Amino acid sequence: MGHRTLVAYDRDGYDLHYAHWGVDPAALTAETPFGGRPDEGWARDRAERLLDPEGGRLSDPPETAVETDPIATGISFVEIGEHVDALEHEALYVVADDFSVRTYLVFALDGYAVGREGGPAIALVGHDGAADAAYLRGWLAGARALRGVCGPDDGAIVRALRWLDPERGTVVWLAGRGEAAGNA
Repeated sequence: MGHRTLVAYDRDGYDLHYAHWGVDPAALTAETPFGGRPDEGWARDRAERLLDPEGGRLSDPPETAVETDPIATGISFVEIGEHVDALEHEALYVVADDFSVRTYLVFALDGYAVGREGGPAIALVGHDGAADAAYLRGWLAGARALRGVCGPDDGAIVRALRWLDPERGTVVWLAGRGEAAGNA
């Protein structure tokens, strides 16, 4: 499945790129703007064992973790939200001109229509490193489990996210597109 990450470079507007295997935010520098080689060795080894094209390759390995061809260019931060799909993307990284990186996890808010047309309501939750990301994933799983036991409550997870340790970072709300409505 990969660790699908969208990477938005703040240029004149944002240039949006894709990293299938994710990318270490520290690897995004002026010298290596798209990171180094992706950490996909385990997947490549497994695919080679399964496919074994007798010495040939199905494709050349990528040179950078982030694809160099953009998905979109010159878009606003709001327009980035139109490209975020909570079923496909695990994270969004926003890279400033000085290559400082703001990292967000992509949270789908349950009960909303899923898909590009209606689109789910999405929260981008700022995090700081792998341990913080693991904590937040666990927090969301716990919130969903609690809601499952207590029964549906309109907006329960949305309200909980609003109170999630305000000192810890940013929560950005991306409203669902189209006729999205339901419980979060």
